[in-house]
Amino acid sequence: MEKYIVDIKGRAEEYFQGAQETKKINFPLCLALKYGDDVSAECPNFLLNTRKGKVFVETKSPLAEGSKVLLHFYIPEAKLLSEFEGKVISQQNEGRQPKGNLIKIRDVTRRRLHQLEEYLEEKRHLIDEKV
Repeated sequence: MEKYIVDIKGRAEEYFQGAQETKKINFPLCLALKYGDDVSAECPNFLLNTRKGKVFVETKSPLAEGSKVLLHFYIPEAKLLSEFEGKVISQQNEGRQPKGNLIKIRDVTRRRLHQLEEYLEEKRHLIDEKV
């Protein structure tokens, strides 16, 4: 069963494909997207599939396919959880669906993506890391 992290303006939930219920993540979660020198200042809605290493980011101005980006998953004003390099593999720019980019996480290692999942599932605490 596919698992997704659905985030709407910093309020994230775990969602399993085909399930009716979601599980709330108990802290705010945001994504900053860096493209060239530009960094998104807002906290865009996104849908993350950790198993496939892909994320759909809603945006008013989708980037061109092939664009390289840097993804920061973070808790606002508190902690950077993960940083990944990504590449835009498609864009949604027309129709009634949300506009945005589908991004493949390029430097994904199962360990790093699993660590992000553990934070979100509260299996790893934010103070567990060494300084």
